[in-house]
Amino acid sequence: MPRKPRLFIPYATYHVYCRVARGEFVFANREDSELFLDTLCEVRDRDGLSILAWCLMTNHYHLVLETGSVPLWRTMARLQRTVAREHNRRKRYLGRLWQSRYRARLIDSNDYFGQVVAYVHLNPVAAGLVTDPADYALSGHREAIGQMRPQVLDSEALIELSGEEDPSLMRTAYLEWVRSVAEAKWLEMGLRELPWWTDASDAEEITAPDPRRPVETFDQRKMVEDRYPLDLSAIANAICHITDVRLADLRSRKRRSEIANVRWDLAAIAVGRYGHRVCDLAAILSKNAGSVSRWLTEAERRQASDPEYRTHLDHLERRVVDRAVQNITM
Repeated sequence: MPRKPRLFIPYATYHVYCRVARGEFVFANREDSELFLDTLCEVRDRDGLSILAWCLMTNHYHLVLETGSVPLWRTMARLQRTVAREHNRRKRYLGRLWQSRYRARLIDSNDYFGQVVAYVHLNPVAAGLVTDPADYALSGHREAIGQMRPQVLDSEALIELSGEEDPSLMRTAYLEWVRSVAEAKWLEMGLRELPWWTDASDAEEITAPDPRRPVETFDQRKMVEDRYPLDLSAIANAICHITDVRLADLRSRKRRSEIANVRWDLAAIAVGRYGHRVCDLAAILSKNAGSVSRWLTEAERRQASDPEYRTHLDHLERRVVDRAVQNITM
């Protein structure tokens, strides 16, 4: 039976969770915990993530992260695949490391945001490992309160999303979140019983329970449902018109820089921002899906490392929408 497809919302915040197969205490081993954190930092930097909370328990992990333009499933596939491969290689094991697909829940409320950040960092307290989260090394709590230099946590993003401009005020607000969550009865409840999970339709859901209602992330960015609906042909034709590059050129074997750039832009907007499938774009361009996937990867890499390129794509997307609307109304 095929897996249920997952909707990705760019620039949104998620609570991500996954357990180790058979409940083995993998992360009690220092090498494995360092492997996970090193890999997490690598995919964070590559995919333009902001890590807002994190905790490694002995047999599972929790993350609160804000995505960029790279789909969450790509990031998580890189993270879990790399960790599993290196763990098995070092231990000379065969078989899977993870119990199942990761679970991820969209956090679309300010209240839930503070709660989930505090919940993640209070996991060691709930498990009885420590009485003060500052005494637990494998979480982002120490980074959040300024007790150590941030290595995994994006403290600047946490300050911004907390609504406080002063880092000391952010820490005060954060500690208030921690105190309120520590007093909540649901701290030791199962995942599906947490306030931001109770209305999820299934254990793997990563979108809002009713995608028809208007929803915004707490930093006021538009979600994918708010975008003007564009089919794949409309996007391709609009980009060709705007850039003065023919569709025939994109289908050709030409590798001139201007054509390569348009291919990256088309993949980034059609697949990365509007959710069209790589294979469908490949069919329109008479290309192998692997080639289109490489264009998308390159465009995502550039977005993560070059703010000017992200601005270029934002401007191009607006022109694509304007062009498509003109064609519809003519």
